[in-house]
Formats: sequence, structure tokens, C-alpha cells
Amino acid sequence: MISWLMTACLYPCIVGPDFWGLVNKHWRMCTVGQMQSPINIDPSRLLFDPGLSEISIGKQQVEAELQNTGQLPMITINETTKFDTTDFIQIIPKFVNISGGPMIPYNYRLHHVIFHFGRIRDNEKGSEHTVDRVRFPAELQLLAYNSDLYENFTQAMTESKGLLGIAIIVDIGEVSNVELRKLTVASQSVTYKDSKTILTRFHPSELLPNTKHYVTYEGSLTYPGCYETVTWIVMNNPIYITREDLSIWNDLQQTEIKQSNPVFMSPNYRPLKPLNNRLIRTNINIKYTSRNPGSCPSNIYLNNGYRSNPLKIKHLQKPPAGSRHARRSISTLSEGEDENNDAYDQAYTLSQFEIETSDNNNNENDRIDF
Repeated sequence: MISWLMTACLYPCIVGPDFWGLVNKHWRMCTVGQMQSPINIDPSRLLFDPGLSEISIGKQQVEAELQNTGQLPMITINETTKFDTTDFIQIIPKFVNISGGPMIPYNYRLHHVIFHFGRIRDNEKGSEHTVDRVRFPAELQLLAYNSDLYENFTQAMTESKGLLGIAIIVDIGEVSNVELRKLTVASQSVTYKDSKTILTRFHPSELLPNTKHYVTYEGSLTYPGCYETVTWIVMNNPIYITREDLSIWNDLQQTEIKQSNPVFMSPNYRPLKPLNNRLIRTNINIKYTSRNPGSCPSNIYLNNGYRSNPLKIKHLQKPPAGSRHARRSISTLSEGEDENNDAYDQAYTLSQFEIETSDNNNNENDRIDF
């Protein structure tokens, strides 16, 4: 268990995120750090990097422990080899390795998964990362450590190239992601602080959306001590959860026993931090046709037509039979949309660039379309 979770008073609390750096000398980066997370992902600042390859994550099932820490629900991988004797003796791999993308040439080992969410009953969004200033209902974060350079997560989290964070946006849909649904059911066993339950067949790779595209930047842990040792990957598409399932996570409490006036865990996200001129790279290849013959070509995304605002979505597209992840239909605006376009829409209209996806078939997976 990470030590700060045993003592820190975090969300919401008198000693909130703005004061973490004053509470403990080992957390000073939370206050003075210049590469803090989470950040807003501005589509106009994305830089295409052709060297970013696909991410590879082990597809095995592992044993894990789901714990209510009082501040966050945390799923920690059990790195002890187990045997399955139901039908025959089987060695279950004890590690989930992650490689490729910005991690090259290193291999990383999944250590734990964290779930951030807001109060859905109050229509509060709870993702840590935002896209074009839009916050989403929830966010899963897979945290891994560099197993080529360091022996464990504790050692790696304070060292260069130590950690990897994979952020998966979670949006509201008609069908929940299958693995997230399993976690939701398990969460009903950890309502109170310090309660735990064992997940005998946790399948982390099934939490990833069906896309090879992502954005990446260098940042920090989003909990104390905010060490700036994390290479963040934000997947380009979301996974989905139903409103009913998300409301179950809202039942998690900071209190240790049942009380008449419970203190709920949500919301449990850290406020946004400034980018401070960091690069946000992507493996999404977009080519440009300049409308001004005198302008120079650029791979800075001045306008990629990004449309993420969930308030503008009238309905969700139902997933086809056998599909693991639903896809959002973005063709229809809500009936209550304001007649005046927002600032981003105006910038889109005034753009001097005509942007096309690199796929001549206009594959939607080549767009940033959470």
C-alpha cells in the first residue's frame, strides 16, 4: 500500500489538493512543480510524432485487490504466482507488462489502477484530464513502473523515467465496458474505508478502448507527493459506463462504518495544472491543405475539428452485437444547444486550415473523438 493513502486527508477536505505541498516536506512538488498533472489537452497544440508506435499491454488475467482507501478506489496487482486447479494446474502470469509508444526502449509493469469520478447525482463530472476544457464523467488510470530500471513501484516513482500512466476517459453510454462492469459489482463490497476484496481474474487490458491512437506528455502523479516522473498516455477514445453503474461508485465512503451522515468519496479528482510549455505529442497523423498559398506547412494542430462536448450529444450509438465498447454518435446536437456558437466553434469557423485525416477513407479512429 502506498503510504500516503493511510494518512492523507484529500478529497474533499480542509487539507485539499492546493495544500498538499504544505502538509509534508516530501510532497513539496505538489506546490512548486512545473510539470504537474492533470492537464487540459488543447487540440490546437497537438504535435504529430511519427516515431510514436502502438502500445502493447499483456492480455493475461491476474489476481488483484480492490481497496477503498478512503480517498480513492485502488486495484493493486498481486505479483505472486497463483495456481488454478479447477480443471487442471495452470500457472497464472503474475505480471502485466506494457511496452511500445513513448515507453521505448523500456518495459513497464502494471502496479495499480485508480478510478476518478464525480457525483453523477449532481451531474458533476469527475475525469482528471480534460479535452478542450471539457471534463468527462470519469477516468480510469493504469499506473505502471519501469521494470527494466527499477525493482518496484516505490523505488521508481521518485526516479527519472520511473512511471507510466495510461488515462482512459469514461463516458456515459447505454452499455458498460465488460471489465469495468465487473469492477463495479466488486465495488459494492468495499463501501467503507479500508475495506478490501479480492479479484481473482482481473483483466486490465480489457479496460482499454478499441483504438491505437493516443496523446502523450510528461507529467506527475496526481496524488501526493506529485513526483514528476510519469509519462502520461491519454487514449483517444473512451470506454463507457451506464449512469446506473456510475452511481454505484458514488456510494463509496470515506467513513469506516455506516453512519447517519456519511462522507462520500466523490468527487475525487485533482484540479487542472498549467501546461508550462510542455509538448503534447500524438500518433494521430493529420495532413493539412493550406488555404493561404504563402503559408508554410506545419504539424502543429491549429484546428482539428475536435468535438467532445457531451452536452452537444443528443443520443448515444448502441454498440453492435458482440462489440465490447459503444461508440458515440456525434452527428446530432442537443435540442437545448445555444444558438450562438462557443468560442471554440468560432475559432473553428475562422480557421485558415482545411484538415483531412491521413486515411483516404476518413476513418473516424484517425480523429480525436473521445
